[in-house]
Amino acid sequence: MSTDEYSVIGTRQPLVDGLAKAMGAARFAGDLSLPRMLMGKILGSPHPHAKVLHVDTSRAMALKGVKAVITGADIPGKPYGVLRSRRDEEGLTQKARYVGDPVAAVAAVDEDAALEALELIEVEYEELPALFDPEEAMKDGAPLVHEGYERNIVAHRRYDFGNVEEGFSKSDTVREDRFSSQAVSHGALEPRAALAEYDQSGKLTVWTSTQAPFVVRRDLSLVLGIPESRIRVIKPCVGGGFGGKLELFAHQVAASLLAMKTGRPVKICLSREEEISITRIKVPMTVYIKTGVKKDGSLVAQQLRCISDGGAYASTSILLAYNTGMSSLIPYRIANLKYDGIMVYTNKAAGGAMRGHGSNQVRFAIESQLDMIAEEIQMDPAALRLKNATQAGDTAVSGLVFASCELSRAIRESTKQAGWEHKRRQKTPYRGIGIACGGFPCGARQGGHTASGSFIQVNDDGGVTVLTGSSDIGQGSKTLLAQIVAEELGVSLSDVTVLSADTETTPIDAGTFSSRVTFYAGNATLIAVREVKEQLAQVASQYFEAPKEEIIFRNKKVFVKDRADAFMPFGEFAKTAISFGHGRLIVGKGQWAPRNTQFPDRKTEYANISGAYSFAAQVAEVEIDPETGQVKVLNITIGDDCGRVINLMVAEGQAEGSVAMGLGNALMENIIFAKNGQIMNPSFLEYKVPTVRDCCDVDLLEVGSPDPFGPFGAKEIGEGLIISTVPAITNAIYDAIGVRITELPVTPEKILEEMEKRERRRAE
Repeated sequence: MSTDEYSVIGTRQPLVDGLAKAMGAARFAGDLSLPRMLMGKILGSPHPHAKVLHVDTSRAMALKGVKAVITGADIPGKPYGVLRSRRDEEGLTQKARYVGDPVAAVAAVDEDAALEALELIEVEYEELPALFDPEEAMKDGAPLVHEGYERNIVAHRRYDFGNVEEGFSKSDTVREDRFSSQAVSHGALEPRAALAEYDQSGKLTVWTSTQAPFVVRRDLSLVLGIPESRIRVIKPCVGGGFGGKLELFAHQVAASLLAMKTGRPVKICLSREEEISITRIKVPMTVYIKTGVKKDGSLVAQQLRCISDGGAYASTSILLAYNTGMSSLIPYRIANLKYDGIMVYTNKAAGGAMRGHGSNQVRFAIESQLDMIAEEIQMDPAALRLKNATQAGDTAVSGLVFASCELSRAIRESTKQAGWEHKRRQKTPYRGIGIACGGFPCGARQGGHTASGSFIQVNDDGGVTVLTGSSDIGQGSKTLLAQIVAEELGVSLSDVTVLSADTETTPIDAGTFSSRVTFYAGNATLIAVREVKEQLAQVASQYFEAPKEEIIFRNKKVFVKDRADAFMPFGEFAKTAISFGHGRLIVGKGQWAPRNTQFPDRKTEYANISGAYSFAAQVAEVEIDPETGQVKVLNITIGDDCGRVINLMVAEGQAEGSVAMGLGNALMENIIFAKNGQIMNPSFLEYKVPTVRDCCDVDLLEVGSPDPFGPFGAKEIGEGLIISTVPAITNAIYDAIGVRITELPVTPEKILEEMEKRERRRAE
């Protein structure tokens, strides 16, 4: 079936919940309330590393309106964590490991009373030596943030594919460089919130802003010591997550425990300061990179050593350490790679998953160094990337299998659209153009449950209900699933209702992360709706006395091919089908996970960890004010291979959002830590994010071909695009002014300082 034969797939469709959000009618966790509801607040440690010796709650409990106070001593269950092998959190701790680490929580009749009660809680601490630099934390004899982790190393992943040393010896040019990326806040517009209710039967229900309701349920079961079957987690509308809302957090634990203790619903809404300081941040990383190339630009060997500051808790540490190395091998062919990825505990806010999850930091290093190599061997940077671009049918040295890939086309078309050759030849003072490439898996293979599922039912008026465990966190996945159903059954999007992410009513799902939703949930939904379509086609075949193969579903009608007399409106036919014979339900179910993946080998790390991989090339144009060092990004052109596009409007939104986030990461966003590890800019007054005035025009060129495993040939677009935004901008800055900034963000101060250094060198 060609694209022209589709009626819904590949079109521009508004989000099915877009109108409700635009009109303010959508309900987020912070909007919810229940009768007799209490408000909760959390008390954090003022010390970066300290034992909690004693907590006196008597004055707080005596305050009018206060109904309960809990501490780490009240936690009834076991430690939890997103990774089974790294469970090191308790919700409320008896040993603080960073400034702000939650040690107590209160529930009161209103938020003012809860805040006043926090000031009346007296905590006696024993301060401990603290660590704020990962390389210092790895030294022998350094104090341990968590017992049992030698040299504070929480995760260590190594690859050694091919023969790196031999590759370097055969290279004509070898470069070694160091790059570093900063800590960044996710900046989701909706701060986290949780509302918990514990009923008379012993059932706990939690409404919360999350990307993974089933993960929250699992970890609440651990920390509260109650069975998962007695916990229901419901995800309302979510105002952005970007990986930061993947895990269980202290406010969800505290709200639940306070509800159990008081017998009343308890809601905790985090402030922006808490959102930035006590949840998750993007992991800062230092990358040491050595690369060898031939004279013709062929990549021969690469060695990476990546040291990540994981902060106080493990979070997604093992996954991030793996992803960093794995993603380095996606865009380009390279036969020899050695990778050493280390995540280290420190006494700073915990780092976790953020859009790109470990790929952004290493991509900044690789793409920057590629431009440095291109200059050294006098080769055009775009030509260097074309020379080494991954091709469809390739298998990476690490085992990644690329069944579809249009990276070469992405490079050619994005550079053509941006006027690359002309602008490189005809230099304009203080204006520059840069390129970078990237790639990302469509859902990385993980241990345990990994499949997605969908249940579909056709109602007797022709409406279709879809139940999916996948979480729409603003990216538009409910709309894409509705389009898949609408396409197969020939109905409109308004006829399809998608109910998602309720642990009691929807299929189990691992969550929204690793750009897996369209690929996994889309395929599961396609299987389910085709089962429904088969049932309907069987009835239609009997009703119209026609071969089943000639039954067509389109334009809200069911009809027989080439027979003008044999048709019926879909709604009328649905009622007929349900009552046909002895009466029946028209239901379908589907579950899907790719069959062409492997879990990484424990010794070699060899594996194909995803069913498909996206690719992108980005060309950035910038202008720099030589007096102030201010950078203005003028335009970004994207050649995007996300397979067949299901919804053009959603794809454009993902591209523009990725560019805005990447622009902030490249030029302005930076969490600043005091000497004691406290975050000094935990609000949007001090922590700068891009506004509409900072953003630029984005030209999105869809250059992909249908992937053999994706639903209708679709691949991911949620995370892959941001990976190449930052280095495209920094490479353009170098093209504009001839100075290379190797530490993010690229601020005006750094630009002016490097320009002054260059002038002094020239004068000498």
